[in-house]
Amino acid sequence: MATALLVATPQMVDVFFSKTVVLLCEYNEEGAIGIVVNRLTGLDADKVLDQMEVPAGGGIAGPVHWGGPVQPGAVFLTYARPSAADGQQDEAVFEVGETIGVSPSRVVIEAVAGESENAGAFLSLGYAGWAPGQLDGEIETGSWIYMEVDQEMLFSLPADERWQHCIDSLGVDPAMIWMTPVSE
Repeated sequence: MATALLVATPQMVDVFFSKTVVLLCEYNEEGAIGIVVNRLTGLDADKVLDQMEVPAGGGIAGPVHWGGPVQPGAVFLTYARPSAADGQQDEAVFEVGETIGVSPSRVVIEAVAGESENAGAFLSLGYAGWAPGQLDGEIETGSWIYMEVDQEMLFSLPADERWQHCIDSLGVDPAMIWMTPVSE
């Protein structure tokens, strides 16, 4: 499974993930990591950058997202590439396709924060994580819909509209979406 969006199916009732859109950053035999991209914390990026003592140059603005329940104090940056941060090859960056990067690296956060203009960037607190095989099981039981990453949706659409946008893009009434596991 490549990097993608995981969209919670309408029947998912999990307290953390109901009606969420997760940007899948890494998936391998050790598990999976993603960032919830449609929930906000109520904090502003300027406040978090100030607490990190990162000078704001306008490259990161707006509300801070709730990235997931794992390590809720960890700061992650989701940003459009290419960016000044792409010059930081030695830093931790999840490359989500060719156009999006996600990083917990202070160096990358500083590089993007210092940009006066970019194609999109936001901070998140925490992340979503799955143990080996856990995400596969959740997909098999119908909890997630796998979709291609949509950069325009990610950086242009308000966070609270992203889940509905993804569901609407399927072209069917949400009441008709009922993921049933396949038994072989």
